Amino acid sequence: MVATLGILLAGGLGTRLGLGVPKALAPLGGATLLERARAVLDAVCGEVVVAAPAGLVLPVPAAERVCDPEDGGGPLGGLVAGLESRRFRRAIVLGVDFPLMRPGLLAALADMLAGHTAVLPLAGGMPQPLAAAYAPEAADRLAACFAAGERAVMPAIAQLHPLVVREEVLARLEGGLDCFLNVNGSGDLARAEALLRG
Repeated sequence: MVATLGILLAGGLGTRLGLGVPKALAPLGGATLLERARAVLDAVCGEVVVAAPAGLVLPVPAAERVCDPEDGGGPLGGLVAGLESRRFRRAIVLGVDFPLMRPGLLAALADMLAGHTAVLPLAGGMPQPLAAAYAPEAADRLAACFAAGERAVMPAIAQLHPLVVREEVLARLEGGLDCFLNVNGSGDLARAEALLRG
């Protein structure tokens, strides 16, 4: 059993970035988004798996690769696949598009899990289920939601009754609210680059 399992969600095609590569392979500050996210999870997890569609070519060893469900399912499908891939005491989930995430913040979220099924940051007024911590019982409950036809992440997460971590708490953790910069378009990538330089 893995004490802390890292689940890296890397299924985005990166179309809006306009770089002609999957989002995970977008370069930022001398490393790809995949390399950055992997380094963060490696710092706080005993084992890391990378969830992505089977047809998405990524430089990830086969033993660490977890395939999304055949019918896709977006981030929820990848989350369920990752949670079901290993037995664990706690899991930290990170989307590949959070390039400023810091290990200390994720570790702090995982430390808040005691007695909760999930720990959900609320940053910029938005819940962040793809930069969160999950207890083992979340796996079956999210899988059941997915099997019942749910494909949106937040309605599924809401059924876990997660502990919500507010901005005032997040701001005091390593990296603060900048950790939740989400790269979806070229402007986001440029902003992340500027923050890294700063």
